[in-house]
Amino acid sequence: MNQFHSSKRGRRGFSLIELLVVISIIVILAGIGLAAFAKVRQNQAKDLTKVRIKNGILKLEEYANENNGLYPVGEDASSSILYNALSGDYSGQGQNPTGPVYWKELLTKDPSLVGTLQGKKVILDAFGQSLRYRAARDEDGEIVPDVKNDGSFDLWSVGPDGEPSDLNIDGNTINEQTKDDIW
Repeated sequence: MNQFHSSKRGRRGFSLIELLVVISIIVILAGIGLAAFAKVRQNQAKDLTKVRIKNGILKLEEYANENNGLYPVGEDASSSILYNALSGDYSGQGQNPTGPVYWKELLTKDPSLVGTLQGKKVILDAFGQSLRYRAARDEDGEIVPDVKNDGSFDLWSVGPDGEPSDLNIDGNTINEQTKDDIW
């Protein structure tokens, strides 16, 4: 009986190997959880970007209905011309609107929706990049080459990598990393 008590008394905690095994399991599970969380966040950002594009399309259609079927024409593929046309802030500097407001949320100064690119206000996707916009016709009414939606406009996001897949936008080459544009 004395021998039983002495062996029980000698064992006071976990061995170093047991602790290392438990810590290793916790680290592995945490890594799996973080990877799954990152994937969920990226999917949420893609979904939010799609919602913003759909809202932009609806607001652009509303704009065209009140402007003889014409869409805003921009100098580049950024969404600065969209911000100007849909917010009523023709200065593009975040001023009070001087024209009709088609997308009132642009005036809320929400940093996740409106940002600044080269000193101009732009509409952001959920990845913090300017949405891309291209009208099907230029200032003279001539058809713009390479527009996907004939007769209207293209509105899209360059996706999570921030790289466009369209050669005609930024001169970047098409590669496997740029296939994630969101239309």
